[in-house]
Amino acid sequence: MNRRRTLIEAVGWLVFIGIALYFSFDFNEPLPGFKFGAAHWPHVIIALMTVAAVILGAAQFLKGNRVEGQADQFFDEIEENIEKLTPRTVAMFILPLLWVLGMHKIGFLLATPIFIFICTWLMGIRSWKTLLGFTFCFYVSLVLIFYKWVFTPLPMGAGWFHSLNGEIIGLVQ
Repeated sequence: MNRRRTLIEAVGWLVFIGIALYFSFDFNEPLPGFKFGAAHWPHVIIALMTVAAVILGAAQFLKGNRVEGQADQFFDEIEENIEKLTPRTVAMFILPLLWVLGMHKIGFLLATPIFIFICTWLMGIRSWKTLLGFTFCFYVSLVLIFYKWVFTPLPMGAGWFHSLNGEIIGLVQ
């Protein structure tokens, strides 16, 4: 029964993707200064969603011997006090709000590494080497994806932060 539900979900996603793709062709004209056109970014998202939906559906046929109830054993091992609201949980919900506020004040390029570092620390990573390495690699990946591959303008900040972000973008491009 679970396999059938998952396949229905995958087909539902594929139908949604088909509809999104159909509507994205209405604005798929080339833009001056951007040869890929206005629909490039939506097509990237649609392609990633398609890959995920196909993997979701194919995984139902590729899984080996599954034992019913294995997931139930996993949930039996979870601590009983999991529903307790901890300061870390509250911080994980407040942090994205502060990141969005920070993005509009100091810009995406300056707010994001701080957000990634704090978020990773709140998830339990305590090694400085891992924290800094992950923050750097993930941040560089985001910058390259948004500024070099997709050419998406992101918040630049206000005041002199706007100028600083512009200088950083100049280095990237």
